[in-house]
Amino acid sequence: MAVRRAAPAFEPCAPATQPGRPGRHRIAALLALAILCLAPAADSQGPGFDPDTATASRGGGLGDVLPAVERPFRPGESLRFSVQYGPIHAGSAWLEVHGNGSFAGRPVDTLVARAESNAFFSLTYKVRNRIESVWDSQGRFSLSYREDRHEGGSRTQSRIVFDSTNGEARYSDGRTFPVPPHVQDALSSFYFTRTQALPVGGSVVFDYHASRRSQPLEVRILGRDRVHVPAGTFDCVVVEPILKAGGIFKHNGRLLIWLTADDRRIPVLMKSKVTIGSISVVLQDAKAGA
Repeated sequence: MAVRRAAPAFEPCAPATQPGRPGRHRIAALLALAILCLAPAADSQGPGFDPDTATASRGGGLGDVLPAVERPFRPGESLRFSVQYGPIHAGSAWLEVHGNGSFAGRPVDTLVARAESNAFFSLTYKVRNRIESVWDSQGRFSLSYREDRHEGGSRTQSRIVFDSTNGEARYSDGRTFPVPPHVQDALSSFYFTRTQALPVGGSVVFDYHASRRSQPLEVRILGRDRVHVPAGTFDCVVVEPILKAGGIFKHNGRLLIWLTADDRRIPVLMKSKVTIGSISVVLQDAKAGA
């Protein structure tokens, strides 16, 4: 892991749509995208940061660093979000930390992200997605990653096991790919960020593996902001993950995430802009872990 302090600069992702999809199908597809990107957008009372215009840090200054947190989340943490496409409620999403366990003799947490389309969208394009990361809770790196996607009439499943001894990622089809030590997966990257020192106006960089490829993931810390969501009013730092290609953070539009500027670093709001509008994921309620 490396920490960079530099003036934030932004690199818009090429937007992509699916021409010809009926409206409800398109919105439901964006719901599926939302959970896999952990991506989304603010309430109408909205924060000042916008995915199209944010170019500099707000608040803080040189030396403004949120310190690292040893355990910002614990087993039992459960965060429930509303997923919206513009003003339309498309479904719900959850981020959960499941109980203590062990994997290959190591103490682990199981990190879970789930998304479900609501009854209306499920009539034409049902989404039931779940991703899991088995995370070494002492070493703070990924041991395995699993996806189970139900989108429309299709279902896909995949799994990656990370072998730190041999430095490889082993996929469910038997193929292996090299990985650096202490690599993060597509979901654990988000939780790992919550533990790190966050320099406002700078960035944090760490190793990431997804889509059969390892590369650095940079998370830029854009600034401070205060937001109002159904779960409450929070002082936050705004971060933006930047990935050149591949993986769930490479989505169709920029992604901003509001993390509480306290020892829990809870994601209360996520914003993403795409060609045909904006996707929002807004925190409805939060349960702390034991």
